[in-house]
Parts: sequence; structure tokens; C-alpha cells
Amino acid sequence: MPGPTLPAVAALAILLAPAADAQQVLEIDFTTGRTIIDDEWRSMSSSVADWDRNILYVIDREEPEGIMAFSLETGEWIRTISTPRGDGPHEFSQGRDDFAVAPGGGLYVSGRLRVLEYDPQGQPIDSWRPAASSTGEVCNFAGAPAALTHSGVVRRGPDGSDETIGTVRARDLGLDAQTPPDAGPTVLSLLRNAKLACSEDAAYVLMSKGYLMAGREGSGAGVDSILAYYRNGEEGRVAVPAEDAYGEGGCEQKVMIDGRERTRPCPHWSQSAAMSLDDLGNIVLLGLDSRTHGAIINPETGCYALIRSAMGSAPRNMPVGVHADSVLVFRNATTEVTDQQGRKVNSVLIGSATRASLHPLRRVSGEPCSGMLPSVLPD
Repeated sequence: MPGPTLPAVAALAILLAPAADAQQVLEIDFTTGRTIIDDEWRSMSSSVADWDRNILYVIDREEPEGIMAFSLETGEWIRTISTPRGDGPHEFSQGRDDFAVAPGGGLYVSGRLRVLEYDPQGQPIDSWRPAASSTGEVCNFAGAPAALTHSGVVRRGPDGSDETIGTVRARDLGLDAQTPPDAGPTVLSLLRNAKLACSEDAAYVLMSKGYLMAGREGSGAGVDSILAYYRNGEEGRVAVPAEDAYGEGGCEQKVMIDGRERTRPCPHWSQSAAMSLDDLGNIVLLGLDSRTHGAIINPETGCYALIRSAMGSAPRNMPVGVHADSVLVFRNATTEVTDQQGRKVNSVLIGSATRASLHPLRRVSGEPCSGMLPSVLPD
């Protein structure tokens, strides 16, 4: 089925949030906080938090075709929402890809072909199938589901039709110069690794250059900007911090390329970052980098704060979201393995968390961005 036709735009305002030096460097204080879930039988990977209703939705290996809901206050299981693979009206033919909190306490759950809406009790109540194939990312864009497709960000309109907002092309993302000449990917495949987050006014698209440069030398560069598509038709970019909290340079890693061991720069922390929004509409990028967990960025001003990894906190601790002045953290499980020297060592199981907890941020240095994390004080 052909994708929606993009309207011609006579004049397009390009808004660019200016790049700025980090106003403050933060750390997650793991010495204090509140445990929400601590269960050795859990195996949690991705999550979405509904802070208004104190519900944490997680993907857990216990329910591979469901989404489990837990209380953010007590950690108790509330319900499991069925999201089965299949060809039925409330099933996903290629499996479930993403989910987001919907208005009124429900959920939007997406696959490659459709988005289902669930009520607060976990029952499917609506279905939307964008005309263009989706990348699987979904968000709540001004009270309606929106998906990322090869034609742009598509939102379900009031009458159920597709409302196309902006365009997504490789050149718009500034990726053409970084794409290897022999890579040959389609635009849709480029977007498979993209992240989508939405507010009332804007849809933000993040795509990792690490995906394009995987397995190639010199691929330490991070994402340079986030695309912003506004409901009023404007498009812009939000700069992603280029530096690490510990400063640039000096970090290298050994990788196997074409059967030979080579040295290349450590990947920039943004390559593996997930994207969300905090309570104030700031963009939150969080990942598993051993030096920098991520950043909080004001999309209007470009002012940002870096969240530095405390020594030894990653990859065991995986920050997944920011609420008020605290960070929601998943703690990955470990297993004992034998290394090449025959020694017994603990290996971290990425994406298999047994614990979820909330920890405050503390300021290490610098001055805060105006209005960002006002309750975070220096030591």
C-alpha cells in the first residue's frame, strides 16, 4: 500500500536549538533511593512509566507476548496486558515493537503494521493502521498515537485518517556524509534504529550513527542532532552534546573487523541511548555507556546537563527514565561464566533486570539550566 503523499511546503521555518556547553554535570546517587521491584525471578528489559497513575509497564521474559504492569509505589503486580503475535484483529503479525502511555491511563502498543489502543484495564479498544509501514516506534503526540514511517511522523487524525507531519530523509538527518559509500541501505532500514518521543507540540526523532557505521573503523562519533517536527509545520533540530563527562579522547577499544583485531575510538554514549521526555518536556537520553549515562536537554534553548556514570555503575545499572529530580534505574542480573583463562567471572545480562529503583540526582559541577531540575543541589 502506498504511503501518504507529503504536502508541498512553500516556506519552511527551520528552528535550531543552539549548541551549548554543559551547564552542569550530574551523577546518580546510588547510596540512597527507593526500591520498587526486587525479584530474582524477574527479567525486565524495556519499560514505560505512567507517573500520574504510579504504574510501571515493563517487558519481562515471563510474559514474552504481554506487557506487565506494576505499582510504582509498592512494586506489586497489577495486571498483564496481552499483546500476542498473530493475524487476528488484536494481534501483531510481526510481533510487538513499542508501547507508550495513552491519554486517560491506557496504552498505545505498536507493531510494524498497526497500533492498538488499550484502556486502563488492559483491554483493546481501538486499532489504527498507518498507510505507510511503521518502523515500530509509537508515541502519544498531542493526545493521539503517532508512528515513525519512511514518509515521516504520521499521527492519527481526529477522523482516523493519517496526518503526516514533517519528512524524514537521510539527508535531513545529516547522515549522508557519514554513510559509507558501499552501505546501500534504504531510508526505511536506516530508520529501523530510530527513537521517537513526543510532547503536545513536537515529535522528536533520534537515530544512532553507530547503526550506520557498525563494524567500521572510526565509528566513535555520536549523534549530532535530534530532528524536531512541530504540529504547526515547522521543523528543527536539537543539538546532542558531543563531549563525554570525563572529556574527549583517550578511550579506545579492541574490535574484530574482517577477522582482524583493530583499535578504534570508544563509541560515543549517544549511540546506544534511548530517548524519552521528563515531566517538564526536556529531552532525556539515557544509555549504558561506562563513562556517561546520558543527558537532559532543553529542546527550546539547547541548554543541557550531562549525567555522568559513577565508577562501576554501568552496565549493571541501566537508567531508563527521569522523574522530577530522580532517575528510574533497572539493575541487570549477572551470571557466572568461564573466561578464556579458565577463571570464573560474573557477566552482566544486558536487558535482563531483576530490580527497579528510584535514585536522586546530585550535582557534581556547574550551574543548572534555567528551570531544569530546580531541586537538585550541589554536595
